Amino acid sequence: MLANATTIDRDGRVAIPPSMLDALGLPPETEVVITLLYDGLLIKPKNISPITDRIAAMSLPVADWEQMEIETLDYKSSN
Repeated sequence: MLANATTIDRDGRVAIPPSMLDALGLPPETEVVITLLYDGLLIKPKNISPITDRIAAMSLPVADWEQMEIETLDYKSSN
């Protein structure tokens, strides 16, 4: 886990260290969602595509999609 101390500036801004941005693959100007937790803040990219969108972007052949559906249904029924 990466940890880094930083300062909140007068306008309430916090600079996220480049090493953390790189580790998360977040380019500059990425929109984020900030969630208040009981013990701190959670910062996540706003537009995280669902796993189905990422899988669809792989352009798998139809046969692979059919096999994936079978395996997914088998997994769900066994749990």
